[in-house]
Amino acid sequence: MADSLAFFQDVQDPILDVGCGDGIPTATLAEHHRVIGVDFASTMLQRAKRSLPSTDFLRASIDHLPFQNGSVPAASCYFVLSDYANRAYLLSELKRVLHAQGKLVVADYSSNDEFNNLSDNLQRKVLGKDRGMFRLNSIALGNELERTGFRVKTSKEICYSLRSRLETFVDQLYLSSAGPEYKKKHLSEDQWRELLSEWMEGTEVHVTRRFVLVLAEKPHQEGR
Repeated sequence: MADSLAFFQDVQDPILDVGCGDGIPTATLAEHHRVIGVDFASTMLQRAKRSLPSTDFLRASIDHLPFQNGSVPAASCYFVLSDYANRAYLLSELKRVLHAQGKLVVADYSSNDEFNNLSDNLQRKVLGKDRGMFRLNSIALGNELERTGFRVKTSKEICYSLRSRLETFVDQLYLSSAGPEYKKKHLSEDQWRELLSEWMEGTEVHVTRRFVLVLAEKPHQEGR
């Protein structure tokens, strides 16, 4: 978020936060800018409105943003693209609504994110199905933005070490969308330890979180 705020420092408001969810990144942006949060999930928007009552939120499809061409000075899109196998239309829609030289921040889970890769493996082994997430490294995501017509200013990976006790890690899985299915398996602590043996250090699960951050700009003229 520090990179986002520095990039947005000189933009005129509002900033469009696309796929704002329950408003966690939106809250940081709203401390410095007027923000319009857009999401299709009404339950998430209700949570966002409760925590940020002075911020504007709009229920709409992020594939068909209800804004005129070139009407938005800046936009952000945090942890949304990983839900899309084909991101070209969404990126084109973001480009459509931005001003010339409008700024865009995109952040998402990296293809090298050990937490999500571990979660993928567990769901395949325990539940026998794929999570359906699509992740890219910083170079690949930057290339997608350039193919859409953006000028990439910065593309990098941010990482940090995450340690959690085994019971905390399992509790997080139980709180996920697949949590009820995990609970039905009634796995013992020893079974969880075996499944997570590669990632265990003593009593803790140790993974490296990795996120992709791309800062981009819509060119003043198309094709330049």
